[in-house]
Parts: sequence; C-alpha cells; structure tokens
Amino acid sequence: MKARRDIEQEINRTLSSLDGAQRAEPGDFFFTRLQARLGRAEPADAWERFIGVIARPSVAFTALALILAVNGVMFAMNLPTAERKEQAALQQAFQDDEYQLSLTNFYELEKPEQ
Repeated sequence: MKARRDIEQEINRTLSSLDGAQRAEPGDFFFTRLQARLGRAEPADAWERFIGVIARPSVAFTALALILAVNGVMFAMNLPTAERKEQAALQQAFQDDEYQLSLTNFYELEKPEQ
C-alpha cells in the first residue's frame, strides 16, 4: 500500500508542477527574421545541384538498372563455353603429364618382428 500511496503523491507533484506553465512565445522580431531567411535564396554550388539531380528517383532507378545490366552482361561473357571447358581440360592434362602432378603414394611395408 505504501508504494501505491508514493506513486499517487509523485503523480500529484508532477501534475502540480505544470500549474504555472505558460504558453511559449518567440522572441522579438522572430517572424521578420524567419521571413528574411526563407526569402533569401543562396546560389547552389555545383555539388548541391549534382546531388539534387542524383537524388531524384527516376535518375537513381535508371542508374541502378544500368549497373545491374552491365553486371549481367559481364557475367554472361565470363560463363565458360564448351570450347573453354575443353581447353581447360587439355591444359590440365598437359600440366599433369608435364609436371607429373599426379599423386603417387609409396608405402614401405615393414616386416613384422617375429
């Protein structure tokens, strides 16, 4: 019960702290300064104009589609054809014969002691 009474007292103190609150008001000539800032048009530099163009959805989607298309073409060009597979197999066979890369295991069998 004590905790409930403490909670109620905290709620009452919090609500009573708002009794003297007044509406917030801006400082002197705030509206005039705001209108001056909004009306003042600063010339945009090259980067701001560039980013403004790039940020348009139509440009962004077009660039993304172009990048994906180029990647798809590059991937398709690098797929191994039958001729490339045959050439790779011949080259591997040549290397195996030339450098004797095949694995050969020699096991020495020891005679068990009698």
